[in-house]
Amino acid sequence: MARKVAFHCLHWDNVDPRMVDAHKKVMKHFDLEVRYHGLNLNHGLWMNSVLRSADGDVIVFIEPDCIPLNKQAAPDAIRFAEKHGTFVGLAQVANHIPPKSHIYAAPGFFVIARSAYERLGRPSFSETARSDTAEELSYLAEEKGLRYRALLPTHFEGQSSEGLWPLGPLGYYGIGTVFQGGVYHLYRSRLAEHVELFLKRCGEVVDGTFSTEGFHPSAAFAYEERSLKVPL
Repeated sequence: MARKVAFHCLHWDNVDPRMVDAHKKVMKHFDLEVRYHGLNLNHGLWMNSVLRSADGDVIVFIEPDCIPLNKQAAPDAIRFAEKHGTFVGLAQVANHIPPKSHIYAAPGFFVIARSAYERLGRPSFSETARSDTAEELSYLAEEKGLRYRALLPTHFEGQSSEGLWPLGPLGYYGIGTVFQGGVYHLYRSRLAEHVELFLKRCGEVVDGTFSTEGFHPSAAFAYEERSLKVPL
């Protein structure tokens, strides 16, 4: 682990408190100390505030509907970020922002070394004309030749009400996505219909029974996208 690591989690008041409680149980299960911020604040602005005031060598952001699936997921990402002076996030595409194909390290689970933050010029995590939250850091890293890591989705449980989300040419992700076997992100956590699913998965992680059996492979060639259902 790094010399000093700080975990931070933002939850708005529209997040079901049961989800926050379940999240805390998973993080405690993996001996990860997290500071929870109950604020109705724009995600990017909050990340800016945390990074500009935190004194850790590595800062970890994790959303309240995103959890590690094993004991090594967080430490491995932290070691990589610290060793290479970079950042790690979940591979995602802002499918509502042109070019709708840019794969970047998204903030559901985002680990950044302070040295990378300084090297990139202490950038803002806020949205821009070309970027969703935190996406600007990936653009800047690509322009400056800084290698970073975006963890790829391997499985997902179902689609959102708008369908599956394409990950550029690499496949799809959706409700209940597993990233490289180490991180689970529910997405659309503000919708009550998904709360029970998240509580179930958190319980399985703590009990050691989590499995991707019944999930859909992210890189399959074809899906009847509107026929996929989210399991209850």
